[in-house]
Amino acid sequence: MALSRERYSAIGHTGMSFWNPVAEAVLDDWIDALPLNSDSRVLDVGCGRAELLMRIIERHGCSGTGVDSSPLVIALGEAERVRRLPNAACDLRCESFDPGDFPSYDLDMACCVGAAHAVGSYAAALDALTKLVKPLGLLLVGEGYWRKEPDAAYLDFLQSSREDLNTHTGNIELAAGLGLALLSAYETADADWSRYEDGYAANILNYLDANPEDPDAAAIRERIEPWRDAYLRWGRDTLGFGLYLFRTAA
Repeated sequence: MALSRERYSAIGHTGMSFWNPVAEAVLDDWIDALPLNSDSRVLDVGCGRAELLMRIIERHGCSGTGVDSSPLVIALGEAERVRRLPNAACDLRCESFDPGDFPSYDLDMACCVGAAHAVGSYAAALDALTKLVKPLGLLLVGEGYWRKEPDAAYLDFLQSSREDLNTHTGNIELAAGLGLALLSAYETADADWSRYEDGYAANILNYLDANPEDPDAAAIRERIEPWRDAYLRWGRDTLGFGLYLFRTAA
C-alpha cells in the first residue's frame, strides 16, 4: 500500500499545535481578539485536528463545526475534543466539505486556514464561505502566496503553475472584489517558516531513526529529502503564507 499523505503529514507535524507556519502566539492573539460570544456559531473547513476551532470555542464559549476528509486527523481531533471539550457544542465531521450541507448566511464566522484545496481554490473558498456567513460576519483564512516570481524548476518540482497562487496583495484584492473588508493581515516571517520547515523535516528524520523497520520508511525518506532540498533551494525565498481576517458586507 502506498504511503498516505495523511500519515506522512501527521509524522511531520508531531508536537506542533498548528499544522501551518503561522506562529502560535500570533494565532492566539487573533483568537483572543475575535468578537464572538456564547451565541456565536463557527465553521472550520479543512479543520485538521481542529486545534484552531477548539481554541476558539474554549476562549469564547461558542459552538462550532469542523469538517475534514481525513479519518486520521479527525480521530486525533476527536480525542482532544473529548479530553478538552466534553460538554461543549463542538462537532467534528469526517467528510468532504459541501457548502450545501450548511444554511446560507447563518454562521457568525467561517475559517479555512491552509485548506482552500478542500473547496477547490482560494477564490472558491472565499466565495463559498462568504455565502454561509451572516452580513458583517467574519472569515478567517490562511493562504499561500508567491513572495517573488517562482523559478520554473520549482514549479516543476511542485507540479504547480504560477497561477495557482497570488501575491500577498493579490490575495487581499481578490477578497475585496468579493465585497470582503480586510480587518487584519499577517505575513509569515522568515523565522516562522524556518521553525516550521526545520521542525517538520526533523520530525520525519527522527521518526525514521527511531523506526527503521517501518514498511513505509523508504517511501518517507524518498519524500522528505527532495522536499527539504527544494525548500532550501527555492521555497524559503519564494513561498509565503498569509493570515487574513475579513468582514462580510452588510
